[in-house]
Amino acid sequence: MGPLPKIEHIADDADLAHVPAGADALGPAGRVADSGNELWEWLRLLNRRKALIVGAGLVAVAIMALIIAQQTPLYKASARIMLDTRTFKVVSTEPALSGVDTLNMGAIQSELEVIQSEFLIGRVVDRLGLASNPDFNGTKPPGFLEATLDPIRQLWRSGVSSLLAPPPPARPAQAPAARRTRSDDSDPARRAAIATVASHLQVSLLGRTFVIVITVESPDGTMSARIANAIAEVYLADQVDNKNEANRRATEWLEERLAELRRNLQVAEEAVATYRRDKGLAGSPEGGVSTQTLSDLNSKYLGAKTRRIEKEARLVALSKASLNPNEVAGITEVAGNATLNALRTQELDLNRKIAELSTQFGPNHPKLIQARSELAAVHTRFLQQMESITLAIRAELDAAKAEEEEMKAQVERASVLSGATSQYEAELKQLEREAQSNRALYESFLNRFKELREQQDIQRADARILSYAWPSTTPSSPQYKTGLFAAFIVGCLLGMAGAIAAEKLDRVFRSASQVEKATGVAVLGMIPLVKSTIGQRANIVTQVVDRTTSSAAEAMRAVFTAISLSNLDRPARIIAVTSSTPGEGKTTFSAALGGLLTKMNASRRVLLVDLDLRQAKLAVALGLKDRGGTIDEYLMGTKTLDECIHRHEASGVDYICARAETPNAPEVLESHAMKAALATFADRYDLVILDSPPVMAVSDARIVSQLADYTIFVLHWAKTPRDVVKSAVSALLSVTDRVGIVINKVNLAKHAMYEYGDYGDYYSRYRGYYGAAYGGGAGGGAPPANGPSSEAGGIAKLTRIVPKMK
Repeated sequence: MGPLPKIEHIADDADLAHVPAGADALGPAGRVADSGNELWEWLRLLNRRKALIVGAGLVAVAIMALIIAQQTPLYKASARIMLDTRTFKVVSTEPALSGVDTLNMGAIQSELEVIQSEFLIGRVVDRLGLASNPDFNGTKPPGFLEATLDPIRQLWRSGVSSLLAPPPPARPAQAPAARRTRSDDSDPARRAAIATVASHLQVSLLGRTFVIVITVESPDGTMSARIANAIAEVYLADQVDNKNEANRRATEWLEERLAELRRNLQVAEEAVATYRRDKGLAGSPEGGVSTQTLSDLNSKYLGAKTRRIEKEARLVALSKASLNPNEVAGITEVAGNATLNALRTQELDLNRKIAELSTQFGPNHPKLIQARSELAAVHTRFLQQMESITLAIRAELDAAKAEEEEMKAQVERASVLSGATSQYEAELKQLEREAQSNRALYESFLNRFKELREQQDIQRADARILSYAWPSTTPSSPQYKTGLFAAFIVGCLLGMAGAIAAEKLDRVFRSASQVEKATGVAVLGMIPLVKSTIGQRANIVTQVVDRTTSSAAEAMRAVFTAISLSNLDRPARIIAVTSSTPGEGKTTFSAALGGLLTKMNASRRVLLVDLDLRQAKLAVALGLKDRGGTIDEYLMGTKTLDECIHRHEASGVDYICARAETPNAPEVLESHAMKAALATFADRYDLVILDSPPVMAVSDARIVSQLADYTIFVLHWAKTPRDVVKSAVSALLSVTDRVGIVINKVNLAKHAMYEYGDYGDYYSRYRGYYGAAYGGGAGGGAPPANGPSSEAGGIAKLTRIVPKMK
C-alpha cells in the first residue's frame, strides 16, 4: 500500500463553511448530497447561532419597549360616510330618484382626496378651534426620546411600502378663492394644526362599497371623535355649498346665453320669411310639380334608351348568325319564323339525300347534281328570308333611336326649367334648418334654466353620514404586544443576517472535509479537547495515558493505526510531528501519543525526540524537572546515547529532550550526525516520534520532514487560519509526499452543533461508550480517510500486529 491519497480540491474557500462532512469529496455523488442537504445545513447554522439570533431579538425587544414607554398613547375614532350613487331630480319627467350609477373608481378617489384636502381640514380646525390646542398647534414640547425617535415611529407606522412608493404630490387647497383668506394661510398655529390633523387622518373605502371610513387619531379619544364627525359634516356642507355656487354661476350664465339665443332665433326666422317672399316660394306648389315631371321624363328616357340597346343587341346577334347558320336557332325572330324552320327542315333532308346518293353514284351523276342544285336554292331562300328579318329589326332600331333622342331633349328642357326652382328650394331649406336648430337650442337652454331656478332652494349633498364616531377608551397606538413581537421578529432576522455573515466570514477549519478540500491531504483523525485541571501540559499527557479508553486516547490510537495501515509493506518507523504555528498542541500530542502507545503495548519500544531546537517544550509536556542530556549534546559527542535517553515513569516511553535556542539549528538538523542518529534510533526502537518546530516559523520543520518516514501536521480546531494551513501544508508537500493532518483540540460541545456526522460528532453523542470521561468541551469533525474501528481492543490488536509486518 502506498501513502494516504490526496483529496482533490473541488471547492473554493468561500464554499467550505457549509460543506457536510458526510459528502463524498471525490465524486459527483458527494456534490449531489451537498445540494440535497442544503436546507439541513441552514437549519444547523440557525441552531448553532441561536444565541446570537435570540439575543438580537431580545435587544430589539428592549429597544422597542423603551420606545413604546416614551410614546404618548393615541386614540382612534372613525366615522362613516356613504356616497349616494343616485341622481336627485325634482323638475323632470323621470322619477325623482333615478337608479343610474354616476360614480366610478376615479370619482371615488377624487372624493377621498377632497376629504383630505387642506381647505376642508382648515375648516374643521377653525370650527373646533384646534389652532389654540397645544396637542395640534405644535406648542406642546415633546420628550427627548420621543423627539429623537419620532422619525423611526413614523417609519414604523407607514410601513416599508411607503419607502418603495413615490411620495404623494402636495395637494393644493380645493376651496374657491372667495372662501379663503390670506390671514388664515399666514397663521403658523393654524398651519401647524392642519398639518397635525392631516398626519393623523386616514380616509379609505370599506371593501368594494361606496362607504368611506374617516379615521382620526389623537391623544384624546373625545377629540378624535369630534374631529372625525366634524370632517364628515364639513364634507357634506362643502358639497352643498359647491352645488349652490355652481347653480348660481350656471343660472347667471344661462340668462346671458338665453338672451343671445333669443336674438339669433329671431334673426333666423325673419331670414326664412324674407327669402320666401323674395323668391315667390311662399305657398306655391310649382316646385313640387316641376320636380315630379322631371322624374317622369327621366324614367321615360331611360325606357327608350333600354329599348334602343335591346334592338342593337338583336341586330348584332342576327349579323353573327348570318355568318354562322348554326347560331340561328338561338335568335327569337328566327326561332319563331315558320318559313325559316321549313327551309331548315328541307336543308336537313337534302343533306341526307346527297349523302345517300354520294354512296351510290359518282360525283357527276345527274341525281346528285340535281340534289345539290335544290340545296343551293334552299340556301338562297334562307338568306333572303334572313335579310328580310334584318331589315325589319333595323327599322325598329331606327325608331328606338328617334324615341331616345326625343326623350333626351325633353329631359334637358325640363332640367333647365326646374334648375332655378331647385336652387331656391335648397337655399330655403338651409335657412329653415338654421332656424330650427336655433329654436331647439333655445328651448333646451330655456328648460335647463327653469330646472336650475327650481332647484336653487332644494340642493342636497351627494353623500350621507352612516354612523358618527364615538370616543374610544382603549389606545390604538402604541400596540404593545404587536410592537414587541414585531421587534423580536425583526431582531431575530437581523440576528440571522449576522449569523450568516459570521459563517461566511469564518476563516478557520471546523471539519475534516473542509481541511481535505482546502489542502488535498487526508485527515488522520480529530483529537478532542482535553482540559488540564491545573493548567499544565503534563497534566494533559497524564490524563491521556491514564485514561486509555477515553475519547482522546481512542482518537490518538486511530491516528497511529491510519498511519500504520497506509503502507503495510514499508511501515513508518520515524514520524515527525509539526504544525503551522506555535500553540497548536503538537508537542503535547507527540508526548501523549508516544506515552499512550507504550502504555497500551509494553513490548512496543517508542522514543520521543525533541527536535524543536529553538523552543524545546518536550520536557514541559512530560512534566520533567531535569531534562538530562539533550539531542545536540549527543550529536556533538559530548554525551553518549545512554546518557541522553531517559524513560518517562508514568508511561514507560523513552525520550530525548532538546536545549532551547540551540545555535545553528538548521545546520545541526542537516548534519550527517543527525542522519546517523536517526538510523541508530530506528534500529533500537519500533517507533521514533520527532517533535519538530512549526512550519511557518522556521525552515527546520521541512528539514525534519525529509528525515522522517511520515509527517503528522497538527492544526488547532476552529483557530488556525485556513490560508496559514494551506501555506504550511504546501511547504511540507514540496519536500515529502507522506503527510497526514490531525485536527487537535476539538471542542466537542461546539462541534456537536455543526452535526457533521464524523468522529468528533461520534465522540460527543456517544461519550458514554468510552470507559473514562475526557476533560473539556465538545466538538466534531470529519472521519479519518483510512480510520479504523474505534473499539479499544481492535486498535490495540492492530497496533501490536503492524510492527511485526516490517
